[in-house]
Amino acid sequence: MQQKTNEFLTRDDVINLNELASSISDYYFPESQIDPSLIATKNQITYSYGNYADSYHGLLEHLNGKFHIYINLDKLGHAYSERSRFTFGHELGHYFIDSHRVALASGQSPSHGSFTGFVSKNRAERQADYFASCLLMPENRFRAYCYRKKFQFRIIEELAGKFGTSISAAALRFCAIGNHPILVVCGFKGKIKWYWSSEDFRYKWLKHGKDRIPDDTVAGEYFELGKSPKTTEEVFAMDWFNIKFEEQAMEKFYEHAKCYGDYSISIIWEN
Repeated sequence: MQQKTNEFLTRDDVINLNELASSISDYYFPESQIDPSLIATKNQITYSYGNYADSYHGLLEHLNGKFHIYINLDKLGHAYSERSRFTFGHELGHYFIDSHRVALASGQSPSHGSFTGFVSKNRAERQADYFASCLLMPENRFRAYCYRKKFQFRIIEELAGKFGTSISAAALRFCAIGNHPILVVCGFKGKIKWYWSSEDFRYKWLKHGKDRIPDDTVAGEYFELGKSPKTTEEVFAMDWFNIKFEEQAMEKFYEHAKCYGDYSISIIWEN
């Protein structure tokens, strides 16, 4: 029986997708930053960047025995933006993950547009998202950068810049293979869309479960009061977590939230 990881991905998914994506990265780009479009070319996958309105972020199409990737610049900015690179990696995930490719090629799963960036509840879409993060941030290079660095939010920013990814992708990759336990919480309109933690993060249960973001948190104040966070702030264990013992309530944690529109991404850690 597969172990669930905060309803985000199974532990088996995390292990297998990491091995698959990292091996592809190391094969095609053993030292340099990953170029997803070149990986596509090497595998005879054609692609096009275009303007497709609000239809999707990306799409992998199978037609007459061949695969083609569409990247929607109306949603992703330009061809070399972090979001375009991630979306391209996501569509490559649908190709390289055997079950996805076979389902598409056999007609069991029709071509469909993807909205990337860990916003979908569909397991196949989350698998492709996680594949993209592993592809763009190969394990050995990621671990080497983190080695002996004391964790602070700046490390996530540096990793995102180094590997050309988003903050959320870098934070989730850090959850899996970073050198310090962290928790990542994605909020949408004040509710929790998903959360994921390092295996050794001490607290496993959030204060309100998945119902809503607690009010006395950085992300909570963004949704409740319209307060836009700019720096890392101190929070207490009782602000975020379901506390069993009174002496745990005032344990100090740090939260850094990136908030935009209806969404928030909070990274929470203990010093």
